[in-house]
Amino acid sequence: MSTKTTSPGALLRIDPDAWLSDQSKDRLWKAFMGFWILYILAPPIMLVFISLDTAPYVRVPQGITLSKYELMLQSEPLITAMERSIKLGVVTMIVAPLLGLLAALSYRKTNYKAGFVGAMILPLFVPGVVQGFSLLMLFKQIGFGQPFVSTAIGHTIWAFPFAFLVILTSMSTVREDVLLASADLGANEFETFRHVILPQIRPGLISAIIFSFVLSFNEFSRTVFLQFGQNTVPTYVFAKLQVELSPEVFALAGFTVVFSFILIGIAIAVLYRSTSNNQEH
Repeated sequence: MSTKTTSPGALLRIDPDAWLSDQSKDRLWKAFMGFWILYILAPPIMLVFISLDTAPYVRVPQGITLSKYELMLQSEPLITAMERSIKLGVVTMIVAPLLGLLAALSYRKTNYKAGFVGAMILPLFVPGVVQGFSLLMLFKQIGFGQPFVSTAIGHTIWAFPFAFLVILTSMSTVREDVLLASADLGANEFETFRHVILPQIRPGLISAIIFSFVLSFNEFSRTVFLQFGQNTVPTYVFAKLQVELSPEVFALAGFTVVFSFILIGIAIAVLYRSTSNNQEH
């Protein structure tokens, strides 16, 4: 009587979904959702409730007031930091997706796709502190002393890989036979991009723009090295917390959480709608 054995290579070819029972999958899903709610979703939502609480200190919220937000709007340094964060976010959401789009278009033409993707997402694996410090040293060596431009460069480097990956994912829906048909009909590369590629990747491009803004607005580790005393929202909060736990800091944190959640929700909705439309067609 022979015993049938399965080689390691054959095991790797089995669908991972078949490794677990339905009960195990259900437990893993519940464990993941519990972790996500408790450690990822709950802390920022807690800040939103604290920012609306009537007490000037941290406690379980027992009432609702906008007094902390009124103090936030009366703080000139805070408003200045918020304006600077918005300006940096606008610059980043223009430059990073544009570079990501050019990189995604270049990816379709290169023969070294794995190496190309690795090079494009390399900033993801460089610690923010290291990247910010290295940029600071570079700018000092060349005598470049423009805080806003320096910070915008740092934010763009950080947001670019995310924009590239989102756009590249959308680019995968573009079929080669459609591009060939466009060329056969006499369209040049720009016309093909404008009338064939762009309409199909527009949802990914919009999502990349939103993600780039959010990443820039909330960026701290690179900003702290490049701002040269000109605070953004994250660096303002950090500096303020070194002195006191003031009410306007809770308001600013609550506003940032809600603002970021709304933008991310819009980006996810755009991507989901695009995916649903592609499946229908």
